[in-house]
Amino acid sequence: MTFELDLASARGVFFTEARQLLSEVESYVLELEQNPTDHDVLNAAFRAAHTIKGSAGVFGLQVITHFVHTLETVLDRVRNGEIVFDATMSTLVLECRDHIAELVDSIEAGADPERVDDSLAGPEQALTRRLQAYLPDEHGVTTASELAVAPPVSVAQHTPQRWRLELSLGRTTLMDGFDPLPILNYLSGYCVLERVEPLLEQLPPFSDMDPEACYLGLRIELATEKTREEILDAFEFMSEDSRVDLQPVQQHIDEKSAIAPQGNALPERSTPAQAPVAGLVPSTQASKGRTGNRIPASSPFIRVPSDKLDALINLVGELVIANAGTVEQAKQLHNSPMLEATSAVASLIEEIRDGALGLRMVQIGETFQRFQRVVRDTSMELGKQIQLEITGEDTELDKSVVEKIGDPLMHLVRNALDHGLETPEVRQAAGKSPTGKLGLHAYHDSGHIVIEVSDDGRGLVREKIVRKAIEKGIITSEQTLSDAEVNMLIFAPGFSTADKVTDISGRGVGMDVVKKNIEALRGSVQVRSKPGQGCVFEIRLPLTLAIIDGFMIGVGGAVYVIPLSFVRECLELPPGALGEDDRMDIHYDLRGEFLPCVRLRKVFQCTSPRPRRENIIVVSFGGIKAGIVADQLLGESQTVIKPLGNLFEVNRAISGATIRGNGDVALIIDIPKLITEVTSITQLHSERLNAGSFTPSTAGPVMGLLPA
Repeated sequence: MTFELDLASARGVFFTEARQLLSEVESYVLELEQNPTDHDVLNAAFRAAHTIKGSAGVFGLQVITHFVHTLETVLDRVRNGEIVFDATMSTLVLECRDHIAELVDSIEAGADPERVDDSLAGPEQALTRRLQAYLPDEHGVTTASELAVAPPVSVAQHTPQRWRLELSLGRTTLMDGFDPLPILNYLSGYCVLERVEPLLEQLPPFSDMDPEACYLGLRIELATEKTREEILDAFEFMSEDSRVDLQPVQQHIDEKSAIAPQGNALPERSTPAQAPVAGLVPSTQASKGRTGNRIPASSPFIRVPSDKLDALINLVGELVIANAGTVEQAKQLHNSPMLEATSAVASLIEEIRDGALGLRMVQIGETFQRFQRVVRDTSMELGKQIQLEITGEDTELDKSVVEKIGDPLMHLVRNALDHGLETPEVRQAAGKSPTGKLGLHAYHDSGHIVIEVSDDGRGLVREKIVRKAIEKGIITSEQTLSDAEVNMLIFAPGFSTADKVTDISGRGVGMDVVKKNIEALRGSVQVRSKPGQGCVFEIRLPLTLAIIDGFMIGVGGAVYVIPLSFVRECLELPPGALGEDDRMDIHYDLRGEFLPCVRLRKVFQCTSPRPRRENIIVVSFGGIKAGIVADQLLGESQTVIKPLGNLFEVNRAISGATIRGNGDVALIIDIPKLITEVTSITQLHSERLNAGSFTPSTAGPVMGLLPA
């Protein structure tokens, strides 16, 4: 009786690991472009490709195995000093890497793992021919599509070496979900298996047998022209307690000692598997370790589907809301013991919340590293010399934010490459270095993450932007705008200052999408520019989109929430401190510091009488301070963010909502937008005052905060 374990459910692990390894291959190749003689990086690139090949062989993915084998052979010749790694080879390896990624995608989508998809066969044959140019005639190879249907290697062409291989599978082989059959299939691709028979020496008496343990051994006689090391490669990813013994058939083999007993040291001729099976696929750490050392059998990491983390965060959010309701009931009943108990529970929930949110935090470095390839390819296409500088790779933020920030960053990077940075000739004529610099920087600031995309190119030209904006009807010629407002015009829909349309940019789409996508993440984007010196796009994002610490305030009869990370201090003002004027935008002297303020009663059109004592909540964002004038200060609370519908899009002062303990809904104030628009109107008033045309009666509402 024969059976085969179903590895389909475990292939998802391979696809994930393969993509990580392909990302590493790309990173290593880009490093080699800068230093082609770095043998450590070269060995790491070879190791990553070799791991992909071996893992694909375990799962019987022949189309990947055969193509990667050809690439691996070329990289091995580079390692051995037989050929040189140059720019042409770098481009070829990167294209092969892209093709392997397409093979992975096609198989994951359901393509035949033993035959190359028709849409990929042509490109693969072209890549294989280019790879063959680096191989001597005696090592000529065929394409993966041909190998997939070809019979086993013929042994009649040359005199092959005959080997006897004895394999003892580890006890946990089957419990780990490992199927040895794909290894034999992989081995038969370049060896003639003349004889395969079981070894039952390890089989215990029936009374002592563990039904979940594996006691199987195999004796295989094979013929091949491959070397000993190439044959043993097939067994690299077996569990650590498996044993492999390979000897030429001409040598006498002591069958009793060929298989090492469990726990004993191996005889000198025996070769253990070089890596354990962790989730059926070697950990990506195998490719990062440039010494090829064995990985420990136990791993400190566990892979969890992201939807399970999302469900956990949602449950924690509901727990926060439920506990808030309990606290509210305890307050109404004036039950001190219950208040103390709910306080202790709230403290534990806060720790659970932080721990759960921490599980979703990932480093932004992986996102940044993807742009190494983008910068390389685009600079070659544009004929520019560009150096990418990355800092803050270890900065962490929520996984959902990382996934959604990739596209806006891509637009900004490609815009900087095409519009911002000049050609070497133009840069030298301007007295600059012929190599331009593009920067990706990340850091934390006041409970937010700041991502900067900078370049030392030509910068934004105010006159050109204003002229284009007037032509498109975005502004009128009578309007007076500050430099910051002019810079923000580039985010208007359909706006572009490009003189011609290219494959990269110039169609007037992209920058408005950047701003919209960033604001959808409750973030903001600002532009700083100096003509002739460069430009900086500053993106500010919340660390998480799920649960935050909030500060509750009362305005009229409603309760609002300010994210606590923005709050700097609170002031209770004496009666009449802000005067009797009921304007929306006011100024306050904060210990000699000019503080622009906005009165929320006017923003939300409260009709109830103004209280005798008002309060100012001092908030800051992006280094700018502003004051929020409210009726009451209600204290801190954990805030579970709930999205709002399209109905609230007309009021830009709101970013979301939360459910209070008593079941009421409290709106969350959008501090970044509030500060931006308050400072904008204050600057406009200042310009009018300097021009002699401003009086308090001419002060209008804060732009965009009131419904139309």
